Amino acid sequence: MALKLRLDPWATEYNTSYFVEQNNESTAENVDTAIEMADWQAIVANLDIKNFPYERLLFIDGSRRIEARVLLEDEEQQVAFGALASYGIGAVDCCPHQSRVAKFVDLQAIGLNATERVCVVGRGQKYEDFDILPRLTSQLGNLKYKTVSTAEQDVDAVVRELQDIMLKAEHNLAANLESNFKNALIISDGPRPYMGKTPVKSVVGYVKTIHKMSISKKELTVVRELEQGERSPIYLIGGDDKSKQIFEWFLRLRDPNPWLFTLAGMVRLQAYAGSRPEEKLEEVKALADYLSLLLPKFASQQHQDPRAPQQLLPVRGLEAELRRNMGNPQIIRRRITEHLSFL
Repeated sequence: MALKLRLDPWATEYNTSYFVEQNNESTAENVDTAIEMADWQAIVANLDIKNFPYERLLFIDGSRRIEARVLLEDEEQQVAFGALASYGIGAVDCCPHQSRVAKFVDLQAIGLNATERVCVVGRGQKYEDFDILPRLTSQLGNLKYKTVSTAEQDVDAVVRELQDIMLKAEHNLAANLESNFKNALIISDGPRPYMGKTPVKSVVGYVKTIHKMSISKKELTVVRELEQGERSPIYLIGGDDKSKQIFEWFLRLRDPNPWLFTLAGMVRLQAYAGSRPEEKLEEVKALADYLSLLLPKFASQQHQDPRAPQQLLPVRGLEAELRRNMGNPQIIRRRITEHLSFL
């Protein structure tokens, strides 16, 4: 078999959408690839999009930024690594039929903060919360930092803790939106948030990157040949805790050009399965078909985003808004420097 070089369409600053080093010869033990279809083939949705059961799509995402690396010291030695950081969460309210203008959801109206600032320190060290007061009233106001501690002590532990904090905030956002917006489907950018053991059918995970392949080479061959708007059969990912089982499937957002690698334009979608997946399968099959028709309409073009087409346009706009809400990083860095110089 002749080897061919093929491009990854994402810009190099975003690494790659595909991290799997070696494909599995067989399906993982906790994965049931036959729950919808034993002999895999591409599935083309045969539904009328007018019958989509949700009135709105809520795209949610989070963004984090480290503004300064710090070291916690006493008079004699370094005590712990740390970081001053900001993170934001948000949601975009879209019409499934694109008949109205999309808008950002006002999180304050549902009791949430869109932006938070944290000081993360390692080695289980304690440090008081603190404020960085502005010298000029126009400079982002009072920067309030909540101190969070992690028991881990390596230099990257603070980054992992920050990521966990942001993910928990995203999970809380998904649960809050599910309670406050009836008849809405929530698309979470990233793996589906775990919503607890209470079934929540209206939250879907949208995964742009592939770090681990759960299916075998046989099923992956079908996935590689999917065309725009086609999906793979649904497979079930289980585990020791049956309440955390999820359905997953592949969707091709756009046909790849011949110079791109065969999984270009591919995403994975995740839905709640729970301890009795057979009772939810038909409903999820319909949802998967509807999303096959809907999501390609929200996919970005290469000139719009360097992660096209996987980066959805509502999420692209949301990321820009989250960065704006977190404030200018140069100004924040300068204010951090001024604050620490007086301690």
